[in-house]
Amino acid sequence: MRRALFATWIAVLVLFDSGCHAEPLPIIRQDISVVLAPSSGRLAGETNVLLAGGDVRKIFFRLSPAATVTSVSTGHKKIPFSFSDGLLTLSGVWGTSITIRYECVFNDPLPDRIISTEDPTYGVQAVIAPSGVFLGDGVGWYPEPETVPGERMVSVDAPEGFEAVTAGECVKRGTSGGRTVSTWRITAPLPGISVSAGPYRVSERRETGRTLAAYFYAENALLADRYLGSAAEYLSFYEKLLGPYPFPKFAIVENFLPTGYGFPSYTLIGSTVIRLPFILGTSLPHEIVHNWWGNGVRVDYSGGNWSEGLATYLADYLLEEKKSPALGREYRLKILADYASLVSSQEDFPLARFTGRTEPSSRSIGYGKAAMVFHMVRRMIGDDAFYKALRTVYRERVFREASWDDLMRAFSAASGKDLIPWMDQWLKRPGGPQIALREVKARREGDGWLVSGFIVQAAAARYKISVPLRLKTRSGDVAATVYMRGERTPFLIAAGAEPSRLLLDPDVELFRILSPEELPPTVNRIKGSRNFTLVRTASCRARDETLRDLLSSLGQGEVSMVREENLQSDVFRDHDILFCGVPRSEEKWPLLLPQLTIGADGFTAEEKRFAGAGDALLAIGKHPVDPGRTAAVFLPMSPSAAEACALKITHYGKYSYLAFSDGKNRVKVTLPVQGGESVVDLGGADE
Repeated sequence: MRRALFATWIAVLVLFDSGCHAEPLPIIRQDISVVLAPSSGRLAGETNVLLAGGDVRKIFFRLSPAATVTSVSTGHKKIPFSFSDGLLTLSGVWGTSITIRYECVFNDPLPDRIISTEDPTYGVQAVIAPSGVFLGDGVGWYPEPETVPGERMVSVDAPEGFEAVTAGECVKRGTSGGRTVSTWRITAPLPGISVSAGPYRVSERRETGRTLAAYFYAENALLADRYLGSAAEYLSFYEKLLGPYPFPKFAIVENFLPTGYGFPSYTLIGSTVIRLPFILGTSLPHEIVHNWWGNGVRVDYSGGNWSEGLATYLADYLLEEKKSPALGREYRLKILADYASLVSSQEDFPLARFTGRTEPSSRSIGYGKAAMVFHMVRRMIGDDAFYKALRTVYRERVFREASWDDLMRAFSAASGKDLIPWMDQWLKRPGGPQIALREVKARREGDGWLVSGFIVQAAAARYKISVPLRLKTRSGDVAATVYMRGERTPFLIAAGAEPSRLLLDPDVELFRILSPEELPPTVNRIKGSRNFTLVRTASCRARDETLRDLLSSLGQGEVSMVREENLQSDVFRDHDILFCGVPRSEEKWPLLLPQLTIGADGFTAEEKRFAGAGDALLAIGKHPVDPGRTAAVFLPMSPSAAEACALKITHYGKYSYLAFSDGKNRVKVTLPVQGGESVVDLGGADE
């Protein structure tokens, strides 16, 4: 997004130039050399640009506004230049080679504590520090020309043991005289490049003609083999599915912040994240897929960012589906539950306006809803056409931009169906269909049965969708599909045996807005609440500052925190509630599962007793007064137990109750739901 804005800015400047500046000349090669001083945050840089030739009178580069340009020359001749607001303008340039020398300090402050993970940058876009270096592709750490060079060579000189990594292929690495230097060749036409560096242990292997590498800090170096092995498997899988991997290497790089970034040919994963065992099956394949979608085929942001949804679908979701259909269904249901829990009508917006996540609601739209749209397309046209279309887009547009329209044209061509009109309702409108079963009746008809009724959707929605139904009978299931065009669509299903239940979208194949009755009480219901209060009871063992951290991590940092004796009845009735400690009034107790027993001296979860000083529980249930709301209990057995788990709870969004011991999760459970108006009991017995 920053790059698109910069390109527009440069175009405007060129348009209003005196007229002596024509189309930018092609750049054959750019050599970038930087010397890093982590102790002071300083970078000293030199770049040499080789132009294709011609009489050049003016040329532009983008560079950090905080930089100092010390000299610009061609050969031994100095070139006049001006530098203002990050724009370096060279005038009267003759010849084909330009050398620019500059200095800059990059010292974005590192957060002391990570309270919320919703901003994936943590405010850090450019930092050179003893803990590590991160210079993003939009910060101007090198003079960035108007046109992408045909080839770039990047040399990074750092203190001994400070290894650097960037896009492309490492052609030389060595240490001498107390300095470690690496040189990288980049031949892919990337609009911008990032660089990371730190006191890494480097592990490498060659797999099918490319380099796999791990850049890990010493304490995590033993994880390198596992990550490299998993990366090799994922790359092989996705090459068969999508086409040849577009880069000469793939590297897993450890970061000093808990990030999950995907850059061309490498991923940057935080130290606290990289140790989590599930990252090998979630974040790693997601970032690998981005080398095809987002970093290989780039996003045309003018019509929305489709790459996060596609990466989510092909990695996070597809790998679960490959394990079992049940896990695939569970993931799709999680997408719908997250959307219904986290996206309010005030925060909702069309997919065509998604550019990147900034909070839970935008993530649910751009990652979750978009993934479900890709699932619906795949279900409509079949696997062969779906993956054929993706391979076509990749082959034709690698290192170029693509839009939602480009994808939909490819899906249409591969399937012989015009999907673009169908797609408009998903891209250009916020929200989704809210559908329910109504007036469902079963009657005997000769030797069989007929089940009739209506599927209804909100009048303002009117989505055109194919709704799957499943009728359960004594002799088996009967499947049917109802094509909805308007607010109220009738259906009639014939069965040979007595029906017991009718289920709407039983396998969760549609993107739709779940009703409150279809949602389990979960952590995400707290995160998405718009009327929320924390109540401190007399038995609460958490410090106020810990509770504030908990609220902030859940996106509820501004809500009120009251003592139980001061809780007004109208606030209790009209708000989602989180009690710290056991409420004195039984009438205020959240409606929890009977197998979860809670007392002031401890609790039992999944038949395990927790009563130690390091134990803590978070349990979310239904509100005792308003079943459409949630009520929850946070029960730490000591202040230290509360502090150890408070900032971790937000990462367990899909769960209804969580038990911790000394900050480590021991129990996590999601409560079942009854189905609301998507399930109708008809009285008969199942098979």
